[in-house]
Amino acid sequence: MNPHYHIIIRTCDVVYSVHQTPRPFGLDKRSLIKLCFLSLIDALGDRNYSIHILGDKLSDEILAFFAQFPVHVSNDVLGNDESIRQGILHALERPDSDWIYLCEDDYLYSSQAFVWIDDLITHYHSYIDDTHLKNELRFQRGKLRKLPLVIHTPDYPDRYLTRYMRRSLIFLSRYCHWRQITNTTFTLLTQASTFKRYKNIFLHSTKGANDGLLSKKLYAGMRFRNRALCLSPIPGVATHMHEEVMSPLVEWENRVQEIRKKYMQ
Repeated sequence: MNPHYHIIIRTCDVVYSVHQTPRPFGLDKRSLIKLCFLSLIDALGDRNYSIHILGDKLSDEILAFFAQFPVHVSNDVLGNDESIRQGILHALERPDSDWIYLCEDDYLYSSQAFVWIDDLITHYHSYIDDTHLKNELRFQRGKLRKLPLVIHTPDYPDRYLTRYMRRSLIFLSRYCHWRQITNTTFTLLTQASTFKRYKNIFLHSTKGANDGLLSKKLYAGMRFRNRALCLSPIPGVATHMHEEVMSPLVEWENRVQEIRKKYMQ
């Protein structure tokens, strides 16, 4: 069965950048929101999906932009913490089998993003083969494929810096490698049943937008008990649009030009 994606986009065009880091290619926030959203629509293609725009003080310009698409838009005065909380509460209302993509508005997607994601979801149990775990991990055999799957779409470059290196499991799929990771932002894809299973962790982490707490409590490292398996593609199928953290090995500027030519001329 093909997955149904329910996408919850948290968006605000008032704040240029929470961390005050430069945006690539000279983009202002409103242009960035439009480009990223269009890249997501382009990557989704004709798949089975629905989109909820969780707006925080959106301008008339951005509201008019989203009005062109078959999406549900809510627009309130939320703030970052409450925006995350409302996104999680919305995810908790969805059917267990839905794949919920809780995401921020400043991620740009490659054209093949959901081709690769579909493939991982469909063949998860054959790709996540733990029958050959050896040495200190041998007692974990039979457990890995039972873990809930979380997908983090970008491939952050700091994972390759010596001081941030971690032991990780690597899996080969049809299109790419998937690396086990132990930390994410609040942009993540998992089933609604996973949000419900870890409801308290998700909601507690919204205080202070604490993605460090979320990651520490939710994701498995080399011990899998009561945790989720979080995988990130190599190379990334999305990039966080801040100059210092863009997913490597992808020509993201070409993707920006492709989306502009296809949708914005």
